Order: sequence, then C-alpha cells, then structure tokens
Amino acid sequence: MSLWNLSKNDNNSSFLPDFPRKSYTKIDPIGKLHVIHALDNGQSKADIAREYGVHPQTIAYIYKQKESLIKKYTKKYNLLKEVCCVNLDHTLMEWLELQIKNGQFVKEQQLRDRAQEIVSTLTEDFNCIDDWLLDFRVRHNILKFKSDIQCSIKAKEEWVDFINDLDIKDLYIGGVTALYHNLDFESFVNDQDIDNYVSLMCIVHCLGSEKKELAVIGKEMIDEEFNVKSLPVNYYCDHSAQMTYTAINNYLKQWDEILTSKGKTVLLALNIPGSLIQKESFTSIRMIDSTSNMFISKALDKLFECFKFNYRRLQITKKVTYGSCQLSLLDCINMMSMAWFCVSNRYINQLFFPPEDGSLYFERNDDYSSGNHSLSQWCKIFNIPFNFELYSNLLDKYVSCDKSLKCLNLVQTNDSTQNITELLSQNKSQSASGIEAYQAMKRLVSYLQGESANPSEMASAKCLESHTEFGALLEIHQFVASNNESELNIGIE
Repeated sequence: MSLWNLSKNDNNSSFLPDFPRKSYTKIDPIGKLHVIHALDNGQSKADIAREYGVHPQTIAYIYKQKESLIKKYTKKYNLLKEVCCVNLDHTLMEWLELQIKNGQFVKEQQLRDRAQEIVSTLTEDFNCIDDWLLDFRVRHNILKFKSDIQCSIKAKEEWVDFINDLDIKDLYIGGVTALYHNLDFESFVNDQDIDNYVSLMCIVHCLGSEKKELAVIGKEMIDEEFNVKSLPVNYYCDHSAQMTYTAINNYLKQWDEILTSKGKTVLLALNIPGSLIQKESFTSIRMIDSTSNMFISKALDKLFECFKFNYRRLQITKKVTYGSCQLSLLDCINMMSMAWFCVSNRYINQLFFPPEDGSLYFERNDDYSSGNHSLSQWCKIFNIPFNFELYSNLLDKYVSCDKSLKCLNLVQTNDSTQNITELLSQNKSQSASGIEAYQAMKRLVSYLQGESANPSEMASAKCLESHTEFGALLEIHQFVASNNESELNIGIE
C-alpha cells in the first residue's frame, strides 16, 4: 500500500487550499455571536473562516441561525454590542502586544484583569469574560508557553550559575549532530540499510540574535563543482563523514578572522571535547568548556530536532509536489541551508532563556519552529495526502532517526579533510548561458509554487522568468543565425 496518496480525487483534496484542515474546531456561543457581528459589520466570510480555522460554509451556516441565536442569547448579544463599543478586542490586543514587545511576561490572570479594567464602564456585568477571553485567544493564535527542555532543577540552576559571570551579549553556543541527508520516508519505513550520512556543526547566539552558517562534513565531493561557485554552507569532505579536528578548527579560524577584522571578541561554549580545539590559536574567540552542562546539551538536542523536523518537512513537500525524492548532494546541501533558516531566532531565544511556564505568546501560522516537531500533525494541518492509518507513529520517529549516529572523529591527525567551499570559491567557473539561466529560473518558480510562496515573491520570480526566457530565445536565435551563416559560406565556397 502506498505511503503517500497523490490522487487528485482524494477526499482531502476537496478541501480548499486556503483553509488548511485542522482537527475539529468548536465555536462557542460567544464566538457565534461575534461571527454574526462581524458579518453585519461587513467582514467577509473568508476572513472570519481563517480566523477560526474553519470552512466558509461553517460561517454561512452560523449566520443562517442568526435570529434563533440572538433570541436565545439576547442579553449576551446586547452586552456584546456594548463590548464592541468600548473596543475591547483592539484595546486588549494593543496592550498585550506592547507588554510582550517590552519583554514582560503576561499570564492568563493578568490578561483577565486588564480585560476587566477595560469593561468596567459597561452598564451590565460582563459575566462571560472567561468565554470571551478564550475566544479572543483562539482568534489571535495566543498560546500558553511551556518549555521544551525537560531537565532537573539542578541542571537549570547550573545554567543560571554558568551565565551569571558572563556577558550574555557575547555568548554563543555550538554543538554537532548527524543527519541521514538522503534517507526518504519510504526507505526509513522499509528499514533499508543506509550508511551514507553527513555531520553538522552549528553555532548560535544564546539570545537568538544570530545564527552562523552551518558547517557540514560528508564523504561525497560536489559532482557539479564545475558549475558551482559557492555553497550556502561550509562543506568539508572526509572519508569518515564525521566532524574532525581539521574541519572544526578551519571553520572557527574563518570566523575568528572575521571577528578580528571587526574588533569584536566573543565567548563560545562549544559542546564538544576540548581535545578537538586549539584554544590558543584564536584571537577573538574565547572558548568555554560546556560539555558537562546538562541544560546546554538538552537545549542543543531540541535545536537539532527543530532543524531535522524542517529538513524532513522539505523532503516530504518535494515528494508530494514532484512525486520523487531523489536528491543530489547539492540538493541536500541547499535543503539543509533552508531548514536551518527555518529555525527561528525566537525559538532559539526561548530555548536558552525560556519565559515562565504559562506565559502568553503569539503563534505565527508560518512559523515551523515552535516546540511541536510532529510531522504527523504537520501533515494533518496542511492537508498532506498521507496514509495515517498505517504509518502515523513512524512519521514522528522519522525526525530523529539518526540521533544515535556517531558525528565526532576524536583523532586529531586527519589531513584528508578538504574544505570544498574554499576550493569552489577559487575555481574560475564559466558564466551560465541564457538557456541554463532560464531553465534554472523555471525550476525556482516551480519550487516557489510548491512551497505556496506569497504573491509578491511569485510576481518577482515570474518577472525574472520572463526576462531570462527572452535571453534564452535571443541566444537560440543567435545560434541559428550563426549556423545559417556558416552553411551559406560553405555553399558559396
């Protein structure tokens, strides 16, 4: 039986793409009254449906019940009209956004107190404040924070002690992991023996203000290196595909040179054995031993889980969009860079400096870096045609299927490691032809369509596609004209 149901006649495909299917959403009486008010005020059904995560037909059905609902909840209806007059929704939203922007933690009781303060001028008691607040949070995607890191109180205290004597504005955290970069879900389900993988090293600012470019080490060379001048990661080639002494020090030296040129000094807590680093060889990087810090290890585990979730998500998207998941090494490297980009700065900040549990925050619909790294839930939310009955449990295990891989080579003497990124930058590659540029642009447009890019990005891509198409046609015309001229000269001779 197929894992992915790609049939266009599938029941799931009948659901409108602009309204991703969610688990059952119930709109309470206050919410229904709010829907009626919004429609009466001229708001479109489509906009209201998006707010509540339901189909527009549901909104239309609620409006058909307008008279019976108002009759049943007359008092609440009149009260809601007063609430609209004091602009409770807008005023409360502005206050909450300001508090969060200023770094203040707001919990549910504080939100309730503020709402009560705003409605204190009403003629009737607003007894349904709890129902209204629940509806308010649903409409604006406001969730309660819960830390992803499950560790002991002692580990948290060690982290606090660790940063007490440091200037966190200069503190960076780094670690390593391994990734089955070309393992698709079908191969994972069938338990195919795949030994080809890459090791990665990441460095992030502890406040989430900066992410360094990934360092990736694998066994393969870049087959297309004669056409490639640069890579979106620092790629190294080594027979072991494990992060080596040479690769780590080469990567850190490059960063050290940049920091020195800027006159900046940083602290780096790199969660790997100190024997792999030449501490005395860096001018602007001060190394800190953090291998025994349990909190940092747990935070890095969640960081890599987020990265791998995004990588697997991109793999699945490619499979569903194009019906194939055969990737070259260059494709995988580009996907690693994109997956790393999807790890949001906010998520990194919340890992190392989490708000208090229960604090309210806004969840963005396009943010795949929340603590929920469940591929099965992602497939359900975005209506991915997948055989959930057989494989839903395995889908979530797919994210961390490479967790036990060895990613560090502790032997220092390793001269076989090559920095492919440096080699490519030194090569003098010929400029691509107009036809090649047009073909590349068509692939980019197809990719953006598969990723449901926003209209402005699609418009820009289409404009570039038109320009490159003109260049390709001009090149073909010149080629044909040149051939015709050559044939004419031969005929004259």
